[in-house]
Amino acid sequence: MNADVLTTRVADGIAIITLGSARRIYFDEEMGDALTAALDGFAGDANVRVVVVTGGAAGYFIRHYSIAVLIRLAESLRASGREWPENATYNGGFVDKAIALCESMPKPVIAAISGTALAGGFEFALSCDLRIAEDGDYLIGFLEPHLGLVPGAGGTQRLPRTIGTPAALMYILMGDPLTPREAERKGLVHETVSGKALDRAMEIARRLSSYPPESVAYIKRLVRNATETPLAQGLALERNLFLKLCISEPALARMRAYEEEHITSPSRAIVVQARSASHD
Repeated sequence: MNADVLTTRVADGIAIITLGSARRIYFDEEMGDALTAALDGFAGDANVRVVVVTGGAAGYFIRHYSIAVLIRLAESLRASGREWPENATYNGGFVDKAIALCESMPKPVIAAISGTALAGGFEFALSCDLRIAEDGDYLIGFLEPHLGLVPGAGGTQRLPRTIGTPAALMYILMGDPLTPREAERKGLVHETVSGKALDRAMEIARRLSSYPPESVAYIKRLVRNATETPLAQGLALERNLFLKLCISEPALARMRAYEEEHITSPSRAIVVQARSASHD
């Protein structure tokens, strides 16, 4: 794998995917294929509990899809005479495969947004379960109207589900990206931190990896599908998964450990001493 395109490493059950480098700040097919392969591998790796994705170039998460590559693709397609009626069959490309893996894998995926994330770069970040941005002089969001385009990797569908239709219309129509702090206030990212996004993402990842993986996987599945599932069906699945976990050894052990403490203080939260992953 070309290290300028993508690198990976795994430590203590947390996989870190680093996109690009100082030489490669744009998304393209090579990076998309490498990202898809990495996500697919980690999705099936029982030793990986959480996946963190960050940028490899100072000031960038991933700027956006390569416009030069897009121009070449557009010119080739135009020369072919091919047309796209509105009811044409949807065929996802390499970006869509990576996005689908982020959303469907049972493990949390955290975007540690370390710099500029526009258009396709932000669309990928939107597919991650959590988005942590570091404060700085860079932009997050969409710019497609300036190019006479619409977001092409799910932005018009995922942003309304994230911040609501009225707000999504405003930001996508205007094509004016936001600063990290603005993005946090508007709900495009979950947190903006004064330090490194990767440090905060790793802190969260370590917390999530301390929980039994079945619990985390079921929560992701239930919440991810909540807006697409009829309420009665969603409630039934939630209860069934709750009971399935309730009788599991990891949950019983944790509930017993908590009960033994006899906590009555109104200011004390439920805190169960995390055990090693091998015991979960």
